[in-house]
Amino acid sequence: MKKENLLGEAVDLAKSRYLEGEVMHLTKSRLEALTDGIFAFSMTLLVIGISIPAKADLVQSTPFVANLLLSLYSDFFHYVLAFLILGAFWLSHHIELHPVSRLNRTYVWLNMGTLMFVALLPFSTQFSGAFPNVPLGQIVFELNLFALGMGMFLQWKYATGKDRLVEPGMTPGFVRQVGARALVVPLVSLLAVLIALTGKTWSTAVYLLLPPIEYVVVRWVRRSAEPSASMRPRA
Repeated sequence: MKKENLLGEAVDLAKSRYLEGEVMHLTKSRLEALTDGIFAFSMTLLVIGISIPAKADLVQSTPFVANLLLSLYSDFFHYVLAFLILGAFWLSHHIELHPVSRLNRTYVWLNMGTLMFVALLPFSTQFSGAFPNVPLGQIVFELNLFALGMGMFLQWKYATGKDRLVEPGMTPGFVRQVGARALVVPLVSLLAVLIALTGKTWSTAVYLLLPPIEYVVVRWVRRSAEPSASMRPRA
């Protein structure tokens, strides 16, 4: 009878831990290895989107080759843009994951969802490069980046909310700074989508504003976290 009670309690405990997203027996290094692999594979696949037209090598002349390179400007632009943004996302993921001390099912699946959009980026990059004069082609790329950025933001909010997966004592300023930085790409992506919906085909160019926008946002968050002069203790 005692063994049956103990078995029942163990089953109930296991169920409650599963429903509440209890900590998993999954090391952070395994999640980091999977994430690094998908980022590296996606960044490598981006270059495949730059393809030379079939039978183009039949024409062996310098003017033709020069015109061919110029015709690929959209592919090269989206490749460089996507590569740099993916690199920034990879660095942000490292910053977000570093203070995480434990994992649970919810966080792991949030990470999986984010990686799904990382793996999709080579397709959306090639798609937008193939249709540079069609706004819908740009919107596909921009929505991909929006979903990827929101995935990063939700991971951070979930991990740090109520110190769910991080050790207590993390400074609120740092939490807000990382969260604000994670929202920069989604907000810029929404702006790009709105521009594309007006019929403009240069909407992806707004991503060139990411570095100054991120700098301004981070500076603003840091200043807002500092105590004002009236709140500082007097000497």
